[in-house]
Amino acid sequence: MRLDDLDLKPEDYAPKPPAGQRLKIGIVGCGAIANSAHLPAYRDFGYEVVACMDVDPQAVESTRDRWGIPRGSTSLATLLDDPEVEVVDLAVHASVRPDVLPEIAAAGKPILSQKPLAMDWASAREIVGSVEQAGVPLMINQQARWAPAHRAIKVLIDRGVCGALYSVAHVRRSWQDHPDRWWRRLKDFNVVDHGVHYIDLARYFTGRTPDAVSCATALVPGQHSVSPLCHSLLMHFDNGDLLCTEHFNNIVSSPAAHSDTWYLDGAEGSIVGTPQWVEASRKEEPDRRVRFPIEGRWFPDAFGGSMAEMMTAVTEGREPLTSGRDNLNSIKTAFAAVRSSEENRTVRLSEFD
Repeated sequence: MRLDDLDLKPEDYAPKPPAGQRLKIGIVGCGAIANSAHLPAYRDFGYEVVACMDVDPQAVESTRDRWGIPRGSTSLATLLDDPEVEVVDLAVHASVRPDVLPEIAAAGKPILSQKPLAMDWASAREIVGSVEQAGVPLMINQQARWAPAHRAIKVLIDRGVCGALYSVAHVRRSWQDHPDRWWRRLKDFNVVDHGVHYIDLARYFTGRTPDAVSCATALVPGQHSVSPLCHSLLMHFDNGDLLCTEHFNNIVSSPAAHSDTWYLDGAEGSIVGTPQWVEASRKEEPDRRVRFPIEGRWFPDAFGGSMAEMMTAVTEGREPLTSGRDNLNSIKTAFAAVRSSEENRTVRLSEFD
């Protein structure tokens, strides 16, 4: 492979609507994430949202008016009884999901659930088991996999740019220590709720789940969040041929210092990726690299891609790529990281089996 022969066009990585049937959507939860990401993406991708539901009647009405949704309700049962609703987009907080997922599954509606699946291992495992028992498709909305920059990285990996990966490292520097946002009160927010995106992406890029995890955290004096917003996570693989690291400093006060970069190294070459561009280099051309600008954004584009995967999986009768069962590996890694930090030791994922 020569770098001059390597091409990467937006159509190679841009999330796309499903090629087949488009299912009609009922959205549960009319809060910020639904209105800022889910619904804009569904509009842009040409999806039909036929109903919405929230316990707050004002949120229901404002969402219906803004997006032209035909029906709205404060009753989950009403939405589930709607014969036009063919797939449920569950966009509520993790604390609510264990209560409502069994009811949705009992109605026989395929479910695309926001991440993280749950904020504790017992709840996550119980949810997956109960939905599987009901025979209903469950996909966890790890929509970062469909973000244009991340898809571009995966395309280059699959084309053999790196060869066999031996090192994957991610460094993200941002700020979410808002004094008035819900997540400041959420225990383990940075690792489990937000950080699970990057854990899942490491699994996506490598095609592997770690065997053990080491994690250290830092609590900044005076911070608003109840849990640390800075962590370094090391993923161990028993056969010793791969190393994955994740450093997420989410309390960098100056926006000028923010960044988000992936470094992927293999036996044949390397990829460096940011939300704006990806670069490829090869050992056979040691003094060269090629950069491709990225078109599109994570928010809201990736949300259209994840729903496309959900619809395609349902119509093809297969498990979605980020099924509930598969996602247990990502969330288990996050919980192992929390335990590692709390107990100051390396934690094997088998402790959660």
